[in-house]
Order: sequence, then structure tokens, then C-alpha cells
Amino acid sequence: METDEEGAREGKGGGAELSISLHPLVVINIADHSMRKRAQQGNVPQRVLGILLGVQEGRNVELCNSFELDYNTNGEKLQIDMEFLNIKQEQYKKVFPKYEMLGWYSNSTQASIQPDVFRSSAPQIGSIIENPLYLILDTSEGAGIRDLPVHILESEVHIIDDVPALTFARSTYHLETEEAERVSVDQARTARAGTRSSLLPSPDHGSTSLVHSAVTMLQKRVQCILSLLQAMEKGEVKKDHRLLRQVASLCQRLPATDTPDFKEDLLQLHNDTMLVTYLATMTKGTNSINELIDKVIL
Repeated sequence: METDEEGAREGKGGGAELSISLHPLVVINIADHSMRKRAQQGNVPQRVLGILLGVQEGRNVELCNSFELDYNTNGEKLQIDMEFLNIKQEQYKKVFPKYEMLGWYSNSTQASIQPDVFRSSAPQIGSIIENPLYLILDTSEGAGIRDLPVHILESEVHIIDDVPALTFARSTYHLETEEAERVSVDQARTARAGTRSSLLPSPDHGSTSLVHSAVTMLQKRVQCILSLLQAMEKGEVKKDHRLLRQVASLCQRLPATDTPDFKEDLLQLHNDTMLVTYLATMTKGTNSINELIDKVIL
């Protein structure tokens, strides 16, 4: 099947290139939408659609959030539920009045929706969004091992054989995060890791579980890098000098951890953490006793 990327032109449009900032919340939303849709269809990859929300000032675009769309295929045409779209738009406007609809997203899967059928949604999107962006998240297995599997395309209208035709030009982007968003992303990542390993944060040990999940994830990534380096050393994998330079640079930035000062600081931090956990447990126990006393008195 021809992919959506094959329908995009390489290079930039005629005007100045857009400066696109992508927030990780958008990627998480799309990945979650895709996985839910796939699970509902018996683990069969499905095409998902949604709207990108953000702020645009001149050529500076910031993609901050997104919401999913409902659609159905009618013969060779893809029909978006515009009533559902309008309801979602009004709901988001009440919460995020500064956000505008800047484009739409989809995932790249083995779904049985042909590109010509899928592109039929572009006129519907274009009727409510001027020059919409198109974000593609590659959710196929093995994608995004080293790089974020996201492609953002800028729509352009060109006259081909005296007929207006919608084309896409690939645009560059960079990730942008805020402090509050980092907390949300870490919490979502921890919840997913907790679901797999039965380490869901509890009211008493939420902070401890969060740290444990973060360390576990770091350990897995370090083990992955170590396995790749060992395979390169044995000649099982072709050496990637660019990757080796990045690993060497990372190792050089690591602080020395085998020093008396570090061990003393670590012990102090551990004691402080355990003390906070102990106080939280005592506070909760005291509160439970007070509630029990109030019930007995009443």
C-alpha cells in the first residue's frame, strides 16, 4: 500500500519555513488513540484521525494538544463526523480559549484505507482550517527505535493542469516542554509502566514507585545500549561511529559516583525520603483513627 509519506514532497514550500514546536502531550495522545483503536478491533492496526490544537503567531507554530475525530468510510469517500468535531471544539475552547485548530493527525499503519480515500478528508479539514498541518505518527512495530517517528507536513495548494491540487511539504520541528507538562508526561509513563509491572503508585508510596519506575526504565535503556555495544565489539552489528561518539560523550558527562561525598549525600537523601514516607504513613493512620472516633461518638 502506498504510504502517506510517499504523497508528500520533500523540501520546503515557496515561503519561509514554519518554526514548529511540538509538545510531547500531542504524541502521547495520538499513541494512546491508536492503541485503544487497535485493541477495540482485536489487535488489528487501524487508521485514526484527530485535530491538532495550538497557537500560531506568524510563522511560529506551537502544537500543544489534540483530540480525536470520529469518521466512517462511505464507498470511496471518508466522511468525518462534523457534529462531533464541532462539539469537541467548543469544549476545548472553554478550557483552552487561546488554542486554535491548526491541522489534523493520523497514524501510519497497515490499515486498509487507501491514500486516495484518506485524502478525501483534506477538503473537509481545509474548510475549517486554513493551510492545515498534517502530523503523521508511525505506529508500526519497530518504528522510532532511535528517532521520534513523527513527520509534520505543511499543506500547499498548487495548480496542476489548471486544477487546484493539495500537496504536502515536509517541515522540521523541535520538541518543546513545560514544567507542568513534564509532570503529566512522567505520570503517564509511570502509569503505563506500573500497569505492566504491577507498580501502580499508591497513596502512601507514590513518590517511591515513581522513582522506582524511572530507575527501572533507565536500567532497561542502559542495558539496550550495552547490548548494542557488545554486538558491535563482536562484529555482529556494523559499527555506527556517530552512535559511538554520542555514547562516549554521554559517559564523559556522567558524574563520579564512587566518592565519600556522594555516598554521604545519597545516604542523607535516602534517610530524608524514608522519613517523609514514615510521616505520611503516620499522618494517614492518625486521620483514619480520628474518622473512626468520630463515627463511634456519633
